[in-house]
Amino acid sequence: MPHWKNITLFIVISGIFTGIFYRAQTIQIEQDINQQASQIITRVALDINALPIADPFFSYSGNPNVVASYIEKINSRLGSQAARVSLKEISISKLPEHDSTVVKPLAAAHRTIYVSFNVDTQHNKSAYILPFVLALLNSAFFGWVSTGVVRDKVRTTNTNVESRIPKRLVVDLYTKTIMLNCAKEDAVKLANKPLCFYLALVEFCEAQPDVILNQNKDVPDELMVIADKYFDRLITLGHTIRKRPNFSSSLEKTLSEIRAALDEIMAEHSELKMKYYPPKAHGEGSRSKLHSYGLSDVLLADIEVIGK
Repeated sequence: MPHWKNITLFIVISGIFTGIFYRAQTIQIEQDINQQASQIITRVALDINALPIADPFFSYSGNPNVVASYIEKINSRLGSQAARVSLKEISISKLPEHDSTVVKPLAAAHRTIYVSFNVDTQHNKSAYILPFVLALLNSAFFGWVSTGVVRDKVRTTNTNVESRIPKRLVVDLYTKTIMLNCAKEDAVKLANKPLCFYLALVEFCEAQPDVILNQNKDVPDELMVIADKYFDRLITLGHTIRKRPNFSSSLEKTLSEIRAALDEIMAEHSELKMKYYPPKAHGEGSRSKLHSYGLSDVLLADIEVIGK
């Protein structure tokens, strides 16, 4: 996934998580304030008859110092509990409310007492690192999934493309290797003699498909001429300056090396062997005139020769 998409995804997910977290924390703060205020109201209700609160209606001035000391005692306990509310004032008169102040009425005998609180509605800033961490993890996860999906799609596309391309043999004269066009990573090196002889065999059999090539007979001169042509090409490419090989000698060994290399690159593509494989002799009398190591189904166009 491109970097700008990752950044956009992170911003969107961060916004979503931050909004959810902000709303959840706001609700939690409101619940904490209401719960703590209710607990204080209950405490004040139990102590109200012992508190000397001024009452103008009865011309009672009360004792403000005792009330202030009581409020300080309550707040000290709330501070140790890291409460979000603190007791501000207890009065017989109705108290004003502000943004940071909450007033709760308390019904007592023959009168109503008003209790005001200072409230802390500030959000815990450090806690907001959590939605960013979650957004980062989610972005990384979606990025990983997206990359995997794209990779699988590319792999599937490549596989489909490869499945539509006919499989054929590739001979690279620059590296003296043979391989299949669908599995070039499995290239196999081949010596000069079998490499040149195989290409010459394909070219010769295409030109003279009715000729029977028997291992007990000499290799046709035309075939050796073609093999010499490929050997000259290897010399031109700088692979060898050695004596020119005798393509008519050790024919069995040359064919065995060709078959072994084809066996290796076609281990998982046995259906291609019948086309590219120089036939082996089988059964009694297999070296008779009836057996031919010629290639009857392959044309030079069926082989991609690199460096020809």
